[in-house]
Amino acid sequence: MGNIKWHRVALLACPGSGKSTAGLSYPGVEQHVFGSAEEDTAQNFSGRTDILEPLKPDWFECLTDEEKAKFSDENTTEDMIASMTKKARAKNIAKYRRYLYKLKAELPQGKRPELKTVFLDNGTPFAQEFQDYVEVVYKSEFVTKGGEFNSIKFSIKYQQELTDFLRLFYSLPCHTVMSFHVAQALDEAEASKANFMKDTAQGIQRQKEWQPMIYGKAKYVLAGIPTYAFYLWAEENPGRLNKYYAKLEADENNVGIAKGRIQPFDKPSKIEIPKGEFFGFLQKAIDDKFGKEGGAEIKTGQSQTNKFGK
Repeated sequence: MGNIKWHRVALLACPGSGKSTAGLSYPGVEQHVFGSAEEDTAQNFSGRTDILEPLKPDWFECLTDEEKAKFSDENTTEDMIASMTKKARAKNIAKYRRYLYKLKAELPQGKRPELKTVFLDNGTPFAQEFQDYVEVVYKSEFVTKGGEFNSIKFSIKYQQELTDFLRLFYSLPCHTVMSFHVAQALDEAEASKANFMKDTAQGIQRQKEWQPMIYGKAKYVLAGIPTYAFYLWAEENPGRLNKYYAKLEADENNVGIAKGRIQPFDKPSKIEIPKGEFFGFLQKAIDDKFGKEGGAEIKTGQSQTNKFGK
C-alpha cells in the first residue's frame, strides 16, 4: 500500500453537527469562509496558535465603487442589482480559484510553511455562488439563438465545472477539508415503492438517503473525489453534553454519501468523535489500522515523485 500523503475529507451534515469544529481541528488550518460566520467557531480553539487568519471571499468587494453606489440608489432597479450581484459573484469565484492555483504552486516550494490545511467552510453556499460563475462565464454555451435559457446544457456544464473545481481543491499538497449541508431524501428505488400517506399511518419507515445540498447531479460526484466523505450528526442529551458521531459507511437506515476509499474503522456506521479532536482521532485510527498491520506504511505529509513528468 502506498503512502497516504494528506487527509482529503468531506464533512457532510446538518447545521450544528460539528462540521466547522471538525475542520478546524486540523493543524495549520486556513479556513476559507463561504457562508455567514463560520469563522466564529475558531473561538472554541482559543489555546491554539496554528489556526491562521480566515480567508473570507466577499462578492460585494468585487464590485466597483460606482456599482456599490448603485446598490443604495433608489433609481436602481432590482433587475440591475440582480445582474450586478451575479457578475460580482462570478468574479469572486474566479478570484478564489486563482488563489487555489497560487497555493498549488507555492506550497511545494515551501513558500507557505505555516499552512498545513485548507478548509473550505461551507461548500453549499460556495456551490450556489458557483452557479453564477458558470452562468456568467459560459453563458454563450446554453443560451439559445432565440435568447432562451437551456437548463439541461447549463446543468451539464455546471456539473463539469464544479467537478473540475473539486478535483483542483483536493489536489492541493496539504490536508484539504470541505464541509457541506445535507438534505434527506429517499433514493429512487425506495421512492418508487413509497406511499407516504399510507406508510406513515402504518408506521413503515423507509431507508433514507442523505445528499449534499448541491445543484443538479454534481451532488453524486462529490463523495467519489476525496478520500473520506463523512456524514456527521449530534445526539442531544438533556442535562448532558452532546455526543458527536460520524458515519463512513451506509447502514440499514441511511445510505448515500458516507464513503471511504480506505476504511480505518472497525464499526464505520457509528463512530463517536471526541469534540475538537477530529484530526487526531482520524490520524490515530489510520495509524492503528494500517501502520501496524501487514507492514503497511501510512504517513501524512510526505511528497512523492511525479512519475508522469511535466
